[in-house]
Amino acid sequence: MRPGEVISITLILILLCVASAILAVIGGYYLHLVEGEDRNISEQVGRSMSMADSNRSLAGYDTTEGRDQHPHRAQTLPLNNSKTLPGALLSGGADEIDAVSPVSSILPMNISDLISLPLAQEQTFGAESNPTGSPIGGGDGYHDIFTPTDPRITHTVTTTDEFLVALGSAESGDVIYIDEHAHINLTDTPEGVTIPGGVTLASNRGERKTAGSVVYSFDIAEPGDYTVWGLASAPGEERNSFWISVDGEETREWILENSSDWRWNREGLHHLSGDQHTLTIHWQEGGARLDGILMTNGTSSLPDDAVQEQDGRRSIWIEAESGEISPPMESSLDPTASGGASISSPGGSGMEEFTFSQGGRIFQGPTESNYPVGLIAGGEHVRITGIRLEGPDTTIDALDQPSLGIRSTYRNIEVDNCEISGWSGAAISLYGTGGSDMKTGGYIHHNYIHHCQMNGLGYGVVVSGGGVGLIEANYFDYCRHGIAGTGVAGDGYEARYNICGPNWIATSPQNFDMHGSSTSSGTIAGDTLKIHHNTFMSTNAIPIAIRGVPRDGAYIDHNWFTYTQQAPVWQTGGQGNLFVTDNLIGQDGVLSRSGPIKYY
Repeated sequence: MRPGEVISITLILILLCVASAILAVIGGYYLHLVEGEDRNISEQVGRSMSMADSNRSLAGYDTTEGRDQHPHRAQTLPLNNSKTLPGALLSGGADEIDAVSPVSSILPMNISDLISLPLAQEQTFGAESNPTGSPIGGGDGYHDIFTPTDPRITHTVTTTDEFLVALGSAESGDVIYIDEHAHINLTDTPEGVTIPGGVTLASNRGERKTAGSVVYSFDIAEPGDYTVWGLASAPGEERNSFWISVDGEETREWILENSSDWRWNREGLHHLSGDQHTLTIHWQEGGARLDGILMTNGTSSLPDDAVQEQDGRRSIWIEAESGEISPPMESSLDPTASGGASISSPGGSGMEEFTFSQGGRIFQGPTESNYPVGLIAGGEHVRITGIRLEGPDTTIDALDQPSLGIRSTYRNIEVDNCEISGWSGAAISLYGTGGSDMKTGGYIHHNYIHHCQMNGLGYGVVVSGGGVGLIEANYFDYCRHGIAGTGVAGDGYEARYNICGPNWIATSPQNFDMHGSSTSSGTIAGDTLKIHHNTFMSTNAIPIAIRGVPRDGAYIDHNWFTYTQQAPVWQTGGQGNLFVTDNLIGQDGVLSRSGPIKYY
């Protein structure tokens, strides 16, 4: 036998061995799936239900009156008791059908499907993969929280009148800060208040505060290294310390000299820039008292001399009781102290006890006005961040005057780290904001949106009139639809890393939705929908309903649907341009590489 023939035969044998090994692996996966590791996407499809929804525009409530009802009886699709493999398609015609044949297991599977199953372990599904760097729903841990001493703030308001005045004078680039203790009442302005273009409305939702602290704000004229001193009294070793931090940096323990008299205690050195700063004293042990704080430029200045030479450059003296005090730290009269008072702390350690700000509150009570609105974007680049925005209606009952929380007809609006609730029409409306990309149309992210659930409307975020938006890392609950669109040409959204909670109690609840719009070529459902990496926790709300054929397409992938009553994605008004791939279904997260879709 020639050498070339030997090599050829050897190669053939090697290829045969490799092929046998691959078939063995595939066969193992095949048997593994058929013998019970995979589960039914749904054990039983629910009974027929009436689907009714509204097609009314929410863009300022200035378009079609009345509610356009779309009754359809859902098809009854009982599944058989055999195991169904991922990719089973639940489908039906456009007409009402009482029942169809059971969906059987699809065998044999395509080899590429079997090989791709292990690869699913390398993918991410649902909102848990959130790569944004901030928690879903915002709040504690959010990366960009405005605090009361933020240098970006140009107006601070605590009353409704102050708020309205600030809005009237604000210019592009200004930041209006809503104090966390403020209660801004917009009931007497039911037509809404306008935020000028380029203006930010902010508060401090999620700011972490140590229970029992005193916060001081001060200005440094000349940058440099400053030594912090404290005039303090500490009666014993177990009552002789505070915690201290400057500008939110790492908290350090401050050990005081044991003495019942007032003594100077050196804390340490801090490099400070020439602008505004904050210093926070946290309580640690009961009994320690503080009369005042002195900051001296450099290390050579003696406290007694520095007190006499305060000029903002070489030294700064702060009366201890002059800061923002939170219990259980307290200020008490003390005739031996320099200003006639000092601060002290009760017993116990406070470093592990935290409180979180809910943000300043803006609310609107019930009104007789038609279609009341809370906040209106008056131009591009409006930002609303860190506030609580509360509407007048948490009911599921249909109302004659549905309310709207935030309305924008301008691009580049950003709403982030807010808690928005009680708006019967919609929490946020984007009208005609279509631009170069979804984010340009509106960036709605890291909000907690809930109790917007009026029957017939009840939306968390709605796009209409050619509106689009990027809707990211929000937590939706107690809404009728978390995200919706009117379905006209140009409507669309990208929804990613959102969580839809378990509570959807209104009639015809749907987590994400796009309505249909009649055209000469048929019923369309907007242009482009991208729905990926979301978690749908509800077991009774339809996760996604597309009520027409998107002009570009609806791309739905890498989500996790807990809902198993029927297929998690529904389409009516036509079939097509709907791409449902690589999603997890059920509590156990069964991978479905294609579909299932229910046509109704």
